[in-house]
Amino acid sequence: MGHRPYTPVQIGYESLYLYLALCPFTGQGYAAFLPKLTGEWFNWFVGQIDSEVSGRHLLVADGSRAHGAEAFSGTKLTFSKLPPYCPELNPVERVFKEVRQGLKARIFSSLAEAEQRLRTVLEAMFTGRQTIIELTCFPYVLNTSLSI
Repeated sequence: MGHRPYTPVQIGYESLYLYLALCPFTGQGYAAFLPKLTGEWFNWFVGQIDSEVSGRHLLVADGSRAHGAEAFSGTKLTFSKLPPYCPELNPVERVFKEVRQGLKARIFSSLAEAEQRLRTVLEAMFTGRQTIIELTCFPYVLNTSLSI
């Protein structure tokens, strides 16, 4: 017979959004902790990525209203939106699943403490970059030849 696991609970919350872009081929990533998931903050994040990359790159995202194509105007980035209700096609979702494993069954006394834990989990994942490649380089990604 099953039983409920004991996990600490805290009523109330504060929010912090992890914006994450990564390359399934190299394991390189760009991350930012931002206060909201909005088009304005997404535009800022796209601008940060654009300033760090050379050459053309493809950025794939889900259909969130915050992920607007207008953020890519005048950048080296090309935007491709995934079909609705297909998180299994988005390589970054596997990374988020691993990140959630590093946060489960924990209560943080502050948003700064939660951000520090997130930072620790991400740094461990990106060390050596092989974990990111294994999590995100899906067969359909490997077999896709894109000219952007």
